[in-house]
Amino acid sequence: MKRFFEVVVAVKERAAMNYAAAMCIYIFFLWVFKQEGASLPVLFSLLVVGVMSGLMQVVAFSDLLIKKLAYGWRMVLFFVVFGGILTAFAVGFGWFPTDRAEAWVSFAVIFVVIFAAIAAGIEIYYRASGRKWDDKLDWYRKTRERK
Repeated sequence: MKRFFEVVVAVKERAAMNYAAAMCIYIFFLWVFKQEGASLPVLFSLLVVGVMSGLMQVVAFSDLLIKKLAYGWRMVLFFVVFGGILTAFAVGFGWFPTDRAEAWVSFAVIFVVIFAAIAAGIEIYYRASGRKWDDKLDWYRKTRERK
């Protein structure tokens, strides 16, 4: 039961962040395409996609459900499964005209670019954090040797 609640809390936290990010991206595209408002079905679909994204993040990037999987394979798992989920929602909720090839290309390019940007941002953050902790550990070792 404890593991179940760990998963629920992790999904809830990630879903909230994902929905906020999706809304920011959606508002940007509303502005780019000069749209005055957002439809309720699209907003609802973004909420559900945010929850699904949070669930996929927990499944793919934590050891709660999948043990001993390399980070690269976790990225592939998330990219493929979430890409499929996102595509299904895009078609089901009519996010763009699915009969036009250029709309599909735009959708795919935007998904890949956002995925790559987020992955790069996370990588930069963890490298910077790792360096910070390495520096603190070095300082600790040096001060301990002096004593």
